[in-house]
Amino acid sequence: MGEAWLSPFVAAEFKEGTVRRSAMLLGLILVCLLSAHSAIAQRGCELNIVGTWSTADQSNPILYRFTQDGKVTALSRSGSNGEDFREIATADYVLDNPKAPKVVLLKELADRGKFPLGTAALDITGYDDKSVTVKILGQDAVRWTRVDPNRYFMVLAGRIRTFYDGGGPSFPMLIKTDGRKTEIDAVGLFPRGSYWDFGRVPEQVYSHFMKETDNDSEVMFRLEITGVQYERALKIVRTWDRRAREGALLYPDVTMDNILLAKGVTESLNQCGERIKLYKLDWSIQDYISNSPQDKPETTRIPYLYFQKLKRLNESLHVGDEKFHAATRAGSPQSGH
Repeated sequence: MGEAWLSPFVAAEFKEGTVRRSAMLLGLILVCLLSAHSAIAQRGCELNIVGTWSTADQSNPILYRFTQDGKVTALSRSGSNGEDFREIATADYVLDNPKAPKVVLLKELADRGKFPLGTAALDITGYDDKSVTVKILGQDAVRWTRVDPNRYFMVLAGRIRTFYDGGGPSFPMLIKTDGRKTEIDAVGLFPRGSYWDFGRVPEQVYSHFMKETDNDSEVMFRLEITGVQYERALKIVRTWDRRAREGALLYPDVTMDNILLAKGVTESLNQCGERIKLYKLDWSIQDYISNSPQDKPETTRIPYLYFQKLKRLNESLHVGDEKFHAATRAGSPQSGH
């Protein structure tokens, strides 16, 4: 990757070490980025059937737990409290397409109990980040929802007036918690001495953004997301972390890498449908954040302005401190790996 994304002229500039942070160069980079991102987005939404799914009938729900080894176990409610489930049967399953299945073939096992669906073909008529709709020939379609003991959050954090150029630390933070243990992954731009660095953000930096603030030089936008959205974003975050550790970043100016990280993580939320309202950060004439004729901000400030805009567009989705800490108060934060 890297230079393969660029025009020969820009690639030569990189090789000679004379890259300048100019509006023209940033525009070229973002055009390349958008082309690559469009190619990725065309893959569409993928379904990972592995996990536990609940049927829509809440009076007598059946849980189906799919595992990587091609087994699916049916569980039914047991006990007086109605919260405990017991295994009632196990069947084999096969997908016609592992990443974008349209059919799930079930085969009942003679020695593993009476499977509620028997031996059948389930047509998958639709799915998104948290549900799948299935249909057996001759029956009505049924919507299953994913069951997950964890809760997931994405925090878009930034500050200005920290660095000499007026910018400051900015990064996405991903949080996974089960109410007992909390895992945090934060990668982006952070202070190092009198300058800045890019990579895994130290705890003393990201911990500041674990609570809301009225400081107008800071932004903290916290979203609750699904497990599937979390896994997609985590893959992006950890890829950039690995690139930073291995010295394999796409651009010598790490502030540009940080912009790509910010865009990639936020836009991944909408891979399976619009979940948030996005702002098109692309250096076009309409992109007033990066291309304002009156005020072209330094690249260290662009993610801060971008996160600020996203929060304004999606204010109703912001998760306040009380709700967030109620989900995590029993957990002790642990950095992700």
